[in-house]
Amino acid sequence: MDLREKLSRMGPAFPQRSMDSRPRIRSDIHVHVCGEMMENERGAFFHAVEVYPFDHCHGEVPVGRLLEVDPSVFGIIGRDPALGGLDMRRALFLDTETTGLAGGTGTLPFLIGLGTYADNGFRVEQLFMRDWDEEQAVLEELRSRFEKAECLVSYNGRAFDMSLIHTRFLLSRMRNPALNLPHLDLLYPARRMWRRRLGDCSLTSIEKSVLGFERAGDIPGFLIPSLYFEYVRTGRAGNLAPVFRHNRWDIVALAALSGLMGLIHMEPEAHVRHAPDWISLGRSYEQELRIEQASVCYRQALDLSPASDQRAEILSLLGFAFKRSADWTRAVEVWEQLAQSQAFSITPYEELAKYYEHRAANYQAAADIVRRALARISVLSELRPEQYLEDRKDLEYRLARLERKSRKSSRS
Repeated sequence: MDLREKLSRMGPAFPQRSMDSRPRIRSDIHVHVCGEMMENERGAFFHAVEVYPFDHCHGEVPVGRLLEVDPSVFGIIGRDPALGGLDMRRALFLDTETTGLAGGTGTLPFLIGLGTYADNGFRVEQLFMRDWDEEQAVLEELRSRFEKAECLVSYNGRAFDMSLIHTRFLLSRMRNPALNLPHLDLLYPARRMWRRRLGDCSLTSIEKSVLGFERAGDIPGFLIPSLYFEYVRTGRAGNLAPVFRHNRWDIVALAALSGLMGLIHMEPEAHVRHAPDWISLGRSYEQELRIEQASVCYRQALDLSPASDQRAEILSLLGFAFKRSADWTRAVEVWEQLAQSQAFSITPYEELAKYYEHRAANYQAAADIVRRALARISVLSELRPEQYLEDRKDLEYRLARLERKSRKSSRS
């Protein structure tokens, strides 16, 4: 009798168990979350829907306000011409809740929130996989929604959500129709607009400080994966209702924030209230070479800025904006104003000297400006002696050159 036969007669040393011995009690999700089962050719999953009327306010902003925005501004907001002129009624707002925040092939988006505009309001749908075997059914439903969408709207979705979703499509050997869709990722314009004032530009921070919405009783995002793992392990869905609510708030926030950003670019005077935000909007316009709009923003910031250091920064930005557009008359006015403000910077003196030397060819006026700068440095050096050594050398070199030019000009 060989060893194989002896082992077979002895029988199993341990009770036989299936590879997955977790309970399959998954039917109580509908008790805690309003929704129903949905099926497609790849299986079943849980589907929840909630519709918000157009006048529903997320904080201070109605979700329907987005539909009043000229779609062309989204090409400017997203810095992507493909986003300009799109029909926002066909936009797909997307946010996921996942089994981890690091990404990678082992991370699953177990709850996918989708927002769309319908005839009766803003419709939030949530696709939920009750277990790993429902992933392909969720992806199949998501694929059909991507095919109907004209663009995507997310918050950090370009780097995280869509990257993760694309990985799941690849692993499931399914085509991802969203690869070529224009994508408005609101994280980047939000940073450009509000980071100067807020610092923290997480979605919850923007909601609280910009939209006026505070998430009372919200669940921290870092706890969400563990709650889902507990549900998969036990089959009890009692702790998942706050996760669904968290995801719904994310989707509704995307609609409200998109609308507000659009209105800011259409009517900034009606929607921008803080000097740092005016500065940020002005810098954004200047980067897009919309200098006149940028100068309007900087002037608005000046009207709201009592602090002298902030006024000096704004005047400097305004002067360089006028210089960039070759509006020398207004640039000189701003630099003179900044020089007379007794600023710690000698930049306005340098810019005035450059103008009079290279543009006006008035070497005597340029030399007088440099002498004013040197006098200013003599005062500043008493406070910070080492900081202005190089500046003094540069100004003395410039003054010597200007005096030579002035003498040569007077002889000719």
